[in-house]
Amino acid sequence: MLFTKNIKGILFIISAVLCFSIMNGITRELSETYNVITLNMFRYWFFALILILINTYNKKSTVLISKSKKKYLQIFRGSLLAIQMCFAHYCFLKLGLIETSAIFAVGPLIVTALSIIFLDEKVDWQRILAIIFGFIGILIILRPGFRGFDPLSFLALACAFSYATYQILTRYVSSHDTPTTSFFYTGIAGAFILSFVGPFFFIQVKDFDWFLILLIAILGTSAHFFIIKAYQLAQASILQPFNYLQLVFVSIIGMIFFNEILEIPVLVGSSIVVLAGLYSFRRDTVKV
Repeated sequence: MLFTKNIKGILFIISAVLCFSIMNGITRELSETYNVITLNMFRYWFFALILILINTYNKKSTVLISKSKKKYLQIFRGSLLAIQMCFAHYCFLKLGLIETSAIFAVGPLIVTALSIIFLDEKVDWQRILAIIFGFIGILIILRPGFRGFDPLSFLALACAFSYATYQILTRYVSSHDTPTTSFFYTGIAGAFILSFVGPFFFIQVKDFDWFLILLIAILGTSAHFFIIKAYQLAQASILQPFNYLQLVFVSIIGMIFFNEILEIPVLVGSSIVVLAGLYSFRRDTVKV
């Protein structure tokens, strides 16, 4: 039974990663024409609508679900994720899917580092060493001071830090609020804040592009649902390594559809980051 649950959980997390990868590829294409803020505004509107419909179908009061012991922190983390997504998609457009995703791969290691500082989690020296090696891998990807270095790489790194902060905040509020409440604020806060900015960048949308916008909304919402199902079935230590498949998926999409090149420093650096991340999560299963 446990083995079956783990297999189902792995399939759900792979499905989530695949949905996010395809969504990022389509958003990369749409961002050639439309502002990333407007695109994410549409996606979050769909996300918020689905949340409300699901709660209505399950006869759950939106007012009750929105009650939080850390309401302002919930609003902040939801808004932070929405803003981070806009900058991340801007990096996909300017840096490319492959290089941006390679930098994002350091995210889990940043979460580990931040958990030491803000959550007072105990981390052994092997995992600290994994964090150091991970950042060495990022330096290889960034190549600061060398020809071809793009300063926008630092924006991608800032996005990775922002998403790691969002995850740390999610861990923190999980001890005060239910997952349903946290999920609610993830969608509603993002839709709310982007609604103030997105309309200023709106331009006329072509008929077929409305279908693509609907598609990225469906893919994004489905990915969040798959993640929830995955963590209901299997432990985080089992599922986390499969998140690195996103780097594989977006590399394939980038090379096939956008003629991107997998450069040697990016390949070497991202390999170091992934190996460091996998080792770090392996330490999660070891009793120190």
